[in-house]
Amino acid sequence: MSETKARLIGAITVMNESDAQRLWKLIERLYDTGDWDSIEETEPDEIDLQMIHEAQSDPDCNEFASDAEVRAVFG
Repeated sequence: MSETKARLIGAITVMNESDAQRLWKLIERLYDTGDWDSIEETEPDEIDLQMIHEAQSDPDCNEFASDAEVRAVFG
């Protein structure tokens, strides 16, 4: 996973519900395909399954941005 994606996940993790809803509305406006339900869902491959397992079982696998870092990005 890229550093940018990891930072986004960290930022979303520490957001309150109101901010998460505002971000989702922004994403919908920027990337409106007209139908989010038309996006094909795929089964995870071996790499995906390994990452999921590591994230669930290894406490050192999760790195989160601090509140200050999130505010600096989204401030």
